[in-house]
Amino acid sequence: MSNTSITSKKNSTAKKPAALDSIRTIQQMWDAAIQYFNDGEYDTDAIYLIYKSMSPKLTYQDIANVVSAVYGDTYWTGIQMDYAILSKSLVQALGIDRSIADEYAKVAFSQWRGILCRKNIYDIGLIPTPGSYTESLDIVCNENTPLQPQQLIENWNNEYWKTPIVGKNYIYARAQNMAFLGAITPKVQMFYTTGGFNQPPSSWIQCYTEKGQASEGDILLMDGKPGPLGQGVRGASEAFFFNPTSQDHVCVIAVLNYEFFEKNDPLKITPGNWNSQLWITHNGAAAWHNQDPQKQAEETLKFYNQDGTEEKFAFLVQCRNVPAGSKISLRNDDPAAKFDTGLIEIGNESQHIEKVVKLPAYYKGDLKIKLQGPDGKLLPAHAAVEIKMAWVLEHGHRRYINAINQLKAFDTGRNAQDVYLPVGSFTFTGSGTK
Repeated sequence: MSNTSITSKKNSTAKKPAALDSIRTIQQMWDAAIQYFNDGEYDTDAIYLIYKSMSPKLTYQDIANVVSAVYGDTYWTGIQMDYAILSKSLVQALGIDRSIADEYAKVAFSQWRGILCRKNIYDIGLIPTPGSYTESLDIVCNENTPLQPQQLIENWNNEYWKTPIVGKNYIYARAQNMAFLGAITPKVQMFYTTGGFNQPPSSWIQCYTEKGQASEGDILLMDGKPGPLGQGVRGASEAFFFNPTSQDHVCVIAVLNYEFFEKNDPLKITPGNWNSQLWITHNGAAAWHNQDPQKQAEETLKFYNQDGTEEKFAFLVQCRNVPAGSKISLRNDDPAAKFDTGLIEIGNESQHIEKVVKLPAYYKGDLKIKLQGPDGKLLPAHAAVEIKMAWVLEHGHRRYINAINQLKAFDTGRNAQDVYLPVGSFTFTGSGTK
């Protein structure tokens, strides 16, 4: 234990409240951390004082887990929770070895412990998010028919998504407190952008609430009133207006913040491929919906290279229940980055297609996707085609080691193989006859 004296934000010497003289349970540890946070204590003060009061059955890992959530803003860098900041605080407060503190901090940030907006139906808050992070069923569009919070909460695992119509639509976000052992009062912002991949925040358009035309909306409980979400409680936002002016495919984005995490502002993210993918995969309080029925034989999606250098990307097509004899093609007509796969006939219902391209610095392009069933018409209703965009990092690339560590692709690194870092996806569902 370090003998360094601990200095409080508010007092020359931090003193624990009498009620926190003994911390015997995890819940009491949460209560203590929240009280210290509300009293304006530094995270190092809270760590030290919790340690001095806790039962020997509780651990340093417990402290890291709790403080990482309660002092979320202290560790947020704008794109993710930075384990190095928490590690430094653990070393300063507890006097433990930095390598040990690093491990505690990494474990703490492997689980999102604040308000969660699911990125896919299997999302339980693991960081980085496994699976698709652009198929959120917590983002809702019901065209111009309003929904009550009770409907969205009671039918928690149902997807409410009707293709937005030109004109007025109502959109909502759902959220839940899965792992914060205290009350959270979240607010939500909603945005949309043209359907595609790796869209920078500069391309997002903000939506406003139906009532009051505000940029931030409340999360409502079953009774339709705003209120704090205790551990395990679910809520749904008030209605936002969404007024697209065309039938182009769109991505809808929800971003939440709350009293322990107020820095969740995507409009302040430094642009770049790395920052863009890191923000969404490491942020449990944000989600995307990039999924729509096929509308015509040839669809268009926007794609970006956000960096000021030429970069290699791959478009990866994964068929789901696509009948044999269907045909798919990908192309870009811009001479600066022209490519065309030609029509590829599907031989099995789960076929995979890949196209690797090089994109100029700061490139914005149009991916043309032709999708047709065996009859030459739209894909049948039971079919789906997921198109992913991945940043291809060759051995020696400036972000290669970062990507290896993020994906835990250590065999790939040892073999000096290319790393495919996901930067977005869009799923077309069939809309033809069954």
